[in-house]
Amino acid sequence: MHTKAMAESDGKFREDRIFIRMSCPKCDRNGTIYCKSWESSCGGYEDDKFTCSACGYYWWVDGPDS
Repeated sequence: MHTKAMAESDGKFREDRIFIRMSCPKCDRNGTIYCKSWESSCGGYEDDKFTCSACGYYWWVDGPDS
């Protein structure tokens, strides 16, 4: 079990991205948010990284394994 956040370099992103039309939680613009799934190198964790195309703000959503 990890006791702190893992670095992006501790795993890799899948090649595919999902595009979502929604409002950014930071800049509040309605635009495109894209999501990339990330899996840890140990295979024990899978999370999603969401990024706003308008302002570059990003946030993580923990997968069901957390």
